[in-house]
Amino acid sequence: MRSMRVYWSLSLPERRRVLIAGDAVLAVCAALLALWLWAFTAPEPFSLAFVQARALWLIVLPAAWLLLNLGSYNYQRALGLAEAFREMLGAASLAVLLYWALFFVAPPNTLPRLVILYFILAATGLGLMWRLLYNRVFSSALFQRRLLVVGGGWAGREIIRALHEFQPEQYAVVGVIDDDPAKQRTHIGSTPVLGGHERLRPAIETLGISEIVLAIHDEIGGATFQALLDCRARGLPIVRMTSLYEQVTGRVPLDHLDPDWVIAAYMDQNRIRALYHAFKRGLDLLGSIIGLCGLAVLFPFIAAAIRLEGRGPIFYRQMRLGQAGKPFTIYKFRSMMPDAEREGARWATRDDARVTRVGGLLRRMRLDEAPQLWNVLRGEMSLIGPRPERPEFIEDLERQIPFYRARLIVNPGLTGWAQVNYGYASTVADAALKLQWDLYYIKYRSVWLDLIILARTLGVVLRLQGT
Repeated sequence: MRSMRVYWSLSLPERRRVLIAGDAVLAVCAALLALWLWAFTAPEPFSLAFVQARALWLIVLPAAWLLLNLGSYNYQRALGLAEAFREMLGAASLAVLLYWALFFVAPPNTLPRLVILYFILAATGLGLMWRLLYNRVFSSALFQRRLLVVGGGWAGREIIRALHEFQPEQYAVVGVIDDDPAKQRTHIGSTPVLGGHERLRPAIETLGISEIVLAIHDEIGGATFQALLDCRARGLPIVRMTSLYEQVTGRVPLDHLDPDWVIAAYMDQNRIRALYHAFKRGLDLLGSIIGLCGLAVLFPFIAAAIRLEGRGPIFYRQMRLGQAGKPFTIYKFRSMMPDAEREGARWATRDDARVTRVGGLLRRMRLDEAPQLWNVLRGEMSLIGPRPERPEFIEDLERQIPFYRARLIVNPGLTGWAQVNYGYASTVADAALKLQWDLYYIKYRSVWLDLIILARTLGVVLRLQGT
């Protein structure tokens, strides 16, 4: 039975590819179903020629549907059934809103309204059934990955907690190996400490282990190292705690980073392909130009609303630090009272009393940050990256949070991985938590991750969930 579990123990990226492939196939089926239903009211019957004449819809509609669902393809949401259903219904709602917006600006009789309506209904229904099947299959015992954690210290406790919190369906932590006599015959949560390194091989043979998690931060003892080598020689995968933690949480374990992490990050920055940099800058230019054109249309209404609520400037300027600590000025629509910082700079909070009524609406729509598209166009910011922070806050946070200045390795962003996962940081503890997401983005930044962040940001904006 152990070999069967190892054989079917797909990695998280492989499971994500299965999820996306299923969505893609079902989206094409939904488009075909929509065309078939539409044919009942069309002047010609449903046939191969009928479909071939409208083949473009079999590409456009599924592609748009997959883009709207990008936010649900991160590891943390892959098996959470309730969250997956919310994401799917949210994507359907966004599809309806975007279609309505497109319908009013498109020339008359150019959009087949019933086809798109049928497609949204079919894609949502098929997608929900696929999520249910996906959840049932990959949360079954056959696909569950049985882990043995080597190390019962902070790292071991943290990875067990993270697995129970984020991926309880995919992982079963069946035991811990630790040479400390004080930890043996105890439990970490509900997970037993089985014994020292001498128990490693017997546990592998009797408990059906599919993977070993190495959660030792200090030097590994010779006997433990040899036991691990023996397990690896038998074909058993060994993964470091930090790598698994990053996969299941989307964060970097700040307290478990090596001192040379920043140096390695700088080296990775130099190895990032030029094609990705070109894509990112092209996306920044395109997004900022389109966004500024849209902002030009909205500006008279936003400015009038700010002015009608009270006296004070329309725009708010603030000094921030960009890539490599270079200072620059950001621009925002004023969302607080004019004298909000009469007592000095302080963090904004979720229910900040200094926020005006118009400012609160702008924040929920994320429109207060829209003038920073000008900073993106100038190259001082990117659409995606860690949010730029004020120099006085950075100076203080650097003293309290390790690796905080590592955020300055990349260009700051209008939105970012930390923003779509958390929100405002109003305490040092919040800033430390958000830093874990920022460092994850710095380490794993890619076209795919950028697209996921953009999709989730669009969802926040259209659902008025900004803070």
